[in-house]
Amino acid sequence: MSEGSRVFERVAEELERLSKLTRLEARGTLRIALREAGFLPKNVTPRSMTVVLERTLPPLLLKRGVREAAMICYQMCILVRETMGMESAEVETPERVFARIGRATMPPSSPAADGGRTPTGRLSVVPGPIKKLGS
Repeated sequence: MSEGSRVFERVAEELERLSKLTRLEARGTLRIALREAGFLPKNVTPRSMTVVLERTLPPLLLKRGVREAAMICYQMCILVRETMGMESAEVETPERVFARIGRATMPPSSPAADGGRTPTGRLSVVPGPIKKLGS
């Protein structure tokens, strides 16, 4: 029974193949890298894995005597992007996140634009024109 996500399993196999680490060493090193970055093998996503491959895993591999650590991690990043569906995924930039948040929290421009309804869906009381007394 596998204990990791699909991306974890694929990267662990590739790490074993490229680094000449044993299966146990490759999986253990990858688990440590994920844990240091705050991820779990069972639910790591391709995007999260690329962050780990770029930042956390190379120093760990160097400590374990893997000389080409940076190149191996780079190759695995390419593998993840190409085979795990990231090559066509749109990049989530901070600008897009804040624009989406802004659209979700922006009040309507005029009360009549939404048919006089409040955010709860109830009709709101919209006062009519003010009449002067005695006219």
